[in-house]
Amino acid sequence: MDRLNTNELNAEFQFSAINKDYSFFRIETSEKYISGGAAFLDLEELPYLRSIVFEQGKSFYMMCSSKGITQTTLIGALRVYEGGESLSLVQLFAEDLKPYLLVQLFFNALSNPVFHLKEELYAYNNLSGKLLCYKPAWLKKDAEGMLWGLDCMEVRIDRDLCLHLFAHRMNSLKLKGKMKFEKRKFSAYPQYEFSYHNHTLRRVPKDRLNNSCNLIQKPVEGERGSISFFDFSNYEAFSCTKIGLLYELFRLLKAEFSKYLQLSFQTYPIEENIAYKRKELEAYKGIVSEKVRLSGIHLLDEVQSSTSASYLEDLGKEIQQFIPGARCTLGKRLSKEKLNIRYIHEKNFYREKDFYEEKECLCGLSKEIGSWGKEDSCKELDPYGMKAKGYAVQHITVENFSLKSKAAVMNIVKELCIKQDIQKGKLSMINWADFAFTADWIFGIVLEKRYFFMTIHPDGSFDIQEMQRDLFSMNEYDAYMDYFSADEEYASGNYSGVLGLIKDAKGNINLIKDTSVFSLPDFMSLGELLENVSDSTRFTGAELMDLFQDILQSTEEKKVREEVEQILPGLQGDREYSKTEIIEMFRGLNTKKAIVKYIFENTGILLYAYLRGEEARKEYLSGTLDINYFTLSPSLARFCVGEIGSGMKYSIERASLVREIEAVEGSPLIFKELLPLMGVEFVRYGMLTVIPFPFKYLREYAMMEK
Repeated sequence: MDRLNTNELNAEFQFSAINKDYSFFRIETSEKYISGGAAFLDLEELPYLRSIVFEQGKSFYMMCSSKGITQTTLIGALRVYEGGESLSLVQLFAEDLKPYLLVQLFFNALSNPVFHLKEELYAYNNLSGKLLCYKPAWLKKDAEGMLWGLDCMEVRIDRDLCLHLFAHRMNSLKLKGKMKFEKRKFSAYPQYEFSYHNHTLRRVPKDRLNNSCNLIQKPVEGERGSISFFDFSNYEAFSCTKIGLLYELFRLLKAEFSKYLQLSFQTYPIEENIAYKRKELEAYKGIVSEKVRLSGIHLLDEVQSSTSASYLEDLGKEIQQFIPGARCTLGKRLSKEKLNIRYIHEKNFYREKDFYEEKECLCGLSKEIGSWGKEDSCKELDPYGMKAKGYAVQHITVENFSLKSKAAVMNIVKELCIKQDIQKGKLSMINWADFAFTADWIFGIVLEKRYFFMTIHPDGSFDIQEMQRDLFSMNEYDAYMDYFSADEEYASGNYSGVLGLIKDAKGNINLIKDTSVFSLPDFMSLGELLENVSDSTRFTGAELMDLFQDILQSTEEKKVREEVEQILPGLQGDREYSKTEIIEMFRGLNTKKAIVKYIFENTGILLYAYLRGEEARKEYLSGTLDINYFTLSPSLARFCVGEIGSGMKYSIERASLVREIEAVEGSPLIFKELLPLMGVEFVRYGMLTVIPFPFKYLREYAMMEK
């Protein structure tokens, strides 16, 4: 049975060994809180200090070597720092610590230089109570080779023993002018300096504060740290991802701390898996094209710049290129019959200009694309404040919309078709009757403490309405408020993180809830495979002759035999052949795979990793692809929606979150019937949707009502 691997850790501690070699302390301040930039969170000069963990609040934790450490020497070392006089400490045994803190302390101990891997791999830094890791490939340098920033990964264990990998951006103070300091003052950010000798970071001493080359963990405006989740095209690409880092972390932990703790990840048997071919998922594009041809596109220029009219004309032509026969017009008044695209600015533009919601747009004449005329300019208005109930309207902005992106153009057209469905109260992007439901389904969300419900009938028609609290609906309204925990003062259930509600015709209710869990590939096996392939082992011609002769003796495959027989005479016994050269000797894919398999099974050396096929996907990527569902109890289940496995690329940009289904009030689990409602591409362009698609309609309706 296929299994889903998660980021939930199982930890087994050898407490006697830990307490023999390490001492633990909880340090607490008498002040209101400890600042994240407190200097005593970076104590590099203490030889006995192994790691520090600080989250937030009034205390932090230290792990020290047992030899040479006393409470007196430690508190003395702390009190030389600013704010240190307010600190007190308590010594703890390892078993006194919560498991997640103990695991984090061991992870953070990897920052010690004793445990650094080779320079070209990773550097580990325990900075301000956090573990930050990075590769030289993630450094950002200017033309002169000076460092101006770097992407780094924070490894964090949460209270539920879930491991998280967060990407952060560090920038030098040369870029300070491009940063915004609103929630946190500049002075509150700890500053670090980079050592080119061993690629490590250290806290900047007071006499070197505010040097332009110093780094702080802060992105410039409009940017953020970005590190891909997973890439299995080759070992080098793999090592530059979050999963590649995880592979190295677990190897390092096992090598250095296996006598103290053993870690593994929780796995679950997959009860239901639904896989799709991309072609069937793209059927909606034909529906979108037909809807656009029938309705037409109406473009509204609410920018009124010297180039905006010609820009919209180009957009219309671009749409016509994708959808031949689409009729596009330009005007100032919304059209109820057509699909409307409004060309506007971002919200901040109207706020800065002090525009008001009550302003109204002047009427103008519509014109066909290709026959523009001069029109009276619109007076200034804030289009975000204008209600468009009864219209299908999509905004595009000067600041963010790219005409050059085919995906962006097609996405706005698709969004318009969804809004037209809402306007007409009928699903058209997919044939609801194909699901063979014989009764209504109800979907519910809460937005700013307002409750919206969508009832879909067996023929695909639907009703959406906001639920009001009155004498007749008071009990039902209060129950929904409880489910969504919208009012903490009155909510009595334990329903935090609820994303949506599903109700069948019998009144059974299931809740969709967020978790801190995501799915993982079999990263240890993948890492070993890719590292094996990256090895520069070469074979002599004589060795290959022996191997190929053995293959001829062991295989009945005609094409494999034919290709091997053709290649054997041309081999030079004393010449060395690389892995790539051996693979390129053969033409047929099946022959290549047969050669790779035989050589691996007989030598342990892997020439190439074929990982995109169905068999390899099941073995290494199970649970990260397509739709997966498993039951935990009669009232609890989980599901995960990943990349489309068929025809997938070698990389996965983001982790797939695992969400939870809870059946409430004695209801059975009914969500499994709705798994196919996530097998659509028209919610997230080119990807499966992560919760049933009717929630997309609900959100759009709620935003229009807002």
